[in-house]
This record gives sequence, C-alpha cells and structure tokens, in this order.
Amino acid sequence: MNAKIIFSTILTTLALTACSITPTDPNAPIVIEQHKNISAEPSTKHNLARLIKQKDNCVIEFTGNFETGKATEHWIFKGDQLISAFSNVDADIEKTHTIFDIQDAHKIKNFNALKKNFNASSLEICN
Repeated sequence: MNAKIIFSTILTTLALTACSITPTDPNAPIVIEQHKNISAEPSTKHNLARLIKQKDNCVIEFTGNFETGKATEHWIFKGDQLISAFSNVDADIEKTHTIFDIQDAHKIKNFNALKKNFNASSLEICN
C-alpha cells in the first residue's frame, strides 16, 4: 500500500513539475471551438469552421475543400464589430488572395451566418 502512495506521489510531482516548467505564450492564438461540415457559403465537400481567440480580437477561420483545392476565409472581429476579412484560394487552376469589403451587406450576412455556428458563451470571449 505504501508503494502505491509513493508511486502516486512521484507521478503527481512529475506531472506538476512538467506543467510548471513548460513555457507558454499568453499571446498565442487559442482555438475556442470548431465545427466540421457546416452549411456555409461557398458550398464545399468538406469544411471546417474554427473560432480562434487572439490577443486583441477573435477570428473565424473557415476552410472549404473543393475537388481542385481549397479556400480559406478569415473573419477578424471583436464583439459584434467586423474588423477585416479576406480569403485565400489555393486551387489547381488559381491561387488568389481577396480582401473583402466589410461594409458590403452580402459579406456581413455571410459573417453573421458563420457566427451562428458557435455557442454564445464562446462568442462572449470575443467581446
């Protein structure tokens, strides 16, 4: 019985020591929540939407896969305020980078539709 207690104590001590000496970057982005194969525009075979907390804002990263490549959109915001948005297309037939007009009603509609895929408590972290 004493051997079990000693062994358990040693393992706990090692685990706590490892955690306390592991360097962490308080400014490193953190994935708060993610969802696969959501209903979104553009329509894709497989997609992934991730809500990412950065130091001063949040990002919704939406990656959609097509037969010939993929498109990744980044929607940067704080609270309800969309700060910027852009997409990168990496496909066999094209490689483009597009900056979205965040005042465009259609783009705002897409942003709000993406936000609805995440829990309110997760979005609250972005205020």
